[in-house]
Amino acid sequence: MQQNFIKMNQGKNNWKRFLLSFVIIILFIFVGSIMYIFALSVFAETDGNPNSYFDRVELVGVHVNPLYDFVLTHINYVFWMLGLVITMRLVHKRAFKSLITPNKKINWRRIFWGFSLFFCLVSGTTLLDFILNPGDYAFNNIKFRDFLQLFFFVLILTPLQTTAEEVFFRGYLMQWFGRKITYSLLLSIIVGSIFGMLHFSNPEMNYSAFFVGSDYVLSGIVWCYVTAKTNSAEITIGAHAANNMFLGWFLTMDDAVFGKIPSLFVVTNINPQISLLWTIITLAVFSFLAIKKYGKNY
Repeated sequence: MQQNFIKMNQGKNNWKRFLLSFVIIILFIFVGSIMYIFALSVFAETDGNPNSYFDRVELVGVHVNPLYDFVLTHINYVFWMLGLVITMRLVHKRAFKSLITPNKKINWRRIFWGFSLFFCLVSGTTLLDFILNPGDYAFNNIKFRDFLQLFFFVLILTPLQTTAEEVFFRGYLMQWFGRKITYSLLLSIIVGSIFGMLHFSNPEMNYSAFFVGSDYVLSGIVWCYVTAKTNSAEITIGAHAANNMFLGWFLTMDDAVFGKIPSLFVVTNINPQISLLWTIITLAVFSFLAIKKYGKNY
């Protein structure tokens, strides 16, 4: 009989160990943030741009090339992943992959299936929105060399960022809270809401705190529910990567967490209500197909 991913019984998983591992993971995230700030401050002073500098009050790089700022932010996720790997091995006495699947091996077919489906859905809804509102989009005035660099940075680094978040929220937190919470929907609402609320500091919230915030929370809840119903985080690891890679490659805007990176297109007019509607459609189709294909009752 296949093991339940949420009710993980591999290793040692009492609440004291989860509390200890949580403190260690947060410490690693903090150290990663310090390392990112240090790297950004050094880069701002040595990038050859006389206008760039590091603001020691706001802790941001001013006039720093956003493409390289984007690269440096991934220092955080390297430490985040290290914290997860180390605590699984030393505190919980189990393999890191147990935060992805209860099975002996990671099913890469599931990951690529989730990636392909979500990438197609996001591409399709964006294309429909462009057809309906062509004036909201414009080609970005960028050099091909810059886009080529962005393409490879997104291809290599974005899966690191999204996998760190998926493993932490859809793996670690769902397994921790799932020890006491039996109902998949309630568990998904709690952990998914935490995921969404931790994105409330993103600059996209300036467009509409309610609608953009709802977008984040809804995405978190649906991805948690799909994880619970498909008995692994594999499909959502693929979906999350597809979402962020699509945005990195194709869409940028004035207020965006990625900054003004050299994506192919610029969204010149943001309608948060319509964006939320497209998200609802995308998530509804994605969750229906994912659960229909891979879902079981656990």
